[in-house]
Amino acid sequence: MKGSRILALVAGPTVLDDITVLDLSQDISGAYCTKLLAGLGARVIKIEPLAGDPTRGAGPFYKDDPHSEGSALFLYLNTSKEGITLNPSTADGAELAKRLAEKADVLVESFPPGSMGGWRLGYSELRTLNPELIYASITPFGQDGPYRDYQAEEIVLEALGALLYSMGLPEREPLKLGGNPSLMAGGVSAFSAIMLALHQRDLTGEGQYIDLSLLESTLMTQIHATIYSQAGNYDHPRRPAQLSRAKNGWMNVGIQDASWKEFCDLIGRPELVADPRFVDMASRREHAEELNQVLNDWLADQDKVEAYRTLQAMRSIAGYVATTAELLESSQFQARAFFQPVDHPRTGPVLYPGAPFRIGNEPWKQERAPRLGEHNVAVYHTELGLSKENLVRLRELGAI
Repeated sequence: MKGSRILALVAGPTVLDDITVLDLSQDISGAYCTKLLAGLGARVIKIEPLAGDPTRGAGPFYKDDPHSEGSALFLYLNTSKEGITLNPSTADGAELAKRLAEKADVLVESFPPGSMGGWRLGYSELRTLNPELIYASITPFGQDGPYRDYQAEEIVLEALGALLYSMGLPEREPLKLGGNPSLMAGGVSAFSAIMLALHQRDLTGEGQYIDLSLLESTLMTQIHATIYSQAGNYDHPRRPAQLSRAKNGWMNVGIQDASWKEFCDLIGRPELVADPRFVDMASRREHAEELNQVLNDWLADQDKVEAYRTLQAMRSIAGYVATTAELLESSQFQARAFFQPVDHPRTGPVLYPGAPFRIGNEPWKQERAPRLGEHNVAVYHTELGLSKENLVRLRELGAI
């Protein structure tokens, strides 16, 4: 039996170099989950439908050319993975999936509940072949409940998970968050559950089933809303932060009581120190509009990054609204080597975000995403021993 997986994390990301993951998921959450596993050294085999994963058709595309190998989303989500094609709904495809699962440590899938079982690939079937298999199903609402068979996308999850309820002005319609935070959070949740399951398997030698609901992982980002509402009146949680305009963008500025005098001296308004509207944090919140006018008057000639550094040096809570270009140029990200170049035949070198965490001094594994079916021969012929004639037959039958 292996040693503790959690204790072994101290040794670096190669802690998962003895782990094989089958990624049958066809969504952002599953792909991000397995991307994190691959980054820690796991061998991840991305199993795509014959026409390719749906995210291959999601823009933006490299040089605005809608090519299946040029989707920025697919290329990012599938770094450091091998790629094969497989149709598990066919008898031959299901048999190949079983053979792969016999040797795997982890399987991640995102089909509608009951689909894998209908193909004889459910957890109950596969655990008889591989009792140590950790099997993770990622679905919008989980494997049971009245919403089990409903479909969802990012905005539905944000709505039903109350993220929309907390965004925007109280008198206006709620606002969707940019990007796919619910789907990405689901990927992190699945990754965390798998890591814990691997630790338990190291201790017991047994695999287990993980039922991950994207709605529930979304709700966890707003769990305080359900707790606060039971403690008192929380019917209107949308309290937008005041943003102030600098000469080159937007800022959020929060002046602490201990630095209020220093701030007034900085902007040349010492008379504001004793102004009853601003004398303490509570007063400044009550007169937020008047305070924001003071901030706007000062910031109008200020560079937002320099103002941010000045205010932070005063121990005031401040931040500037960064553009995507400024993220790549950020001295903080550069100092931590967060963005890493990844070379791909279609795009050439592109900077990718790195890991959201660090383990020891080991570098994060981030190699290019696979081309569609790139490792079919290596996996099916070299590894599973299928003849090349058989591969041709399986392609003709629509199994691979």
